[in-house]
Amino acid sequence: MIKTLRLLTFVALVTFGFKSLAAISPLSLNLVPPLQFPPDDFSVTGARVSILWGQHRDMYGVDLGVIGNITDQTFTGIGVSGLFNYTKGETKALGLQFAGLTNINTGKTGIYGLQAALGLNLNAGESRLVGVGLAVANLTPFTDVYGLQVGIYNKAREVYGLQIGLVNSATNLHGVQIGLLNFNDKGLFAVAPFLNVGF
Repeated sequence: MIKTLRLLTFVALVTFGFKSLAAISPLSLNLVPPLQFPPDDFSVTGARVSILWGQHRDMYGVDLGVIGNITDQTFTGIGVSGLFNYTKGETKALGLQFAGLTNINTGKTGIYGLQAALGLNLNAGESRLVGVGLAVANLTPFTDVYGLQVGIYNKAREVYGLQIGLVNSATNLHGVQIGLLNFNDKGLFAVAPFLNVGF
């Protein structure tokens, strides 16, 4: 009985242990899912090149998409696409995250360099931007910015640096806001036209 129990335990551990590990590929070539190599349950560690868009479990490296890039869990590297970059899990953009329309990061996000979109930068989870956020709208309500945000509308939690836009909003400002309306929730002036300074 004990031998049978040990055998069943061993088989269960081996079976479920291998299922929890993702397969890894150094290169991914994609038309659209599911017309892609490797399949979407793989982790790509190197380069992903998508004619239209690609989707994988994890992406580590350089991610290039004519239309877009989708990562289900973890993205670490450089992401460039014609329309969108969408990461459902953790994002660590190193150097550049650029999209023709929008960057959407729903999990914990770290941008180290330039995050740019012709439309929207959306960091929905707890985030850190060290560098420059450039978009029509930088909607990053849970992001600590160390550097610069430029857009028509900029929203961040903590700003250590500069926000330039028509409307700028920070929960706590340690720097300068330049715009038509500037909001600093914890500052001496909660709302200020044209210029707001916080320490």
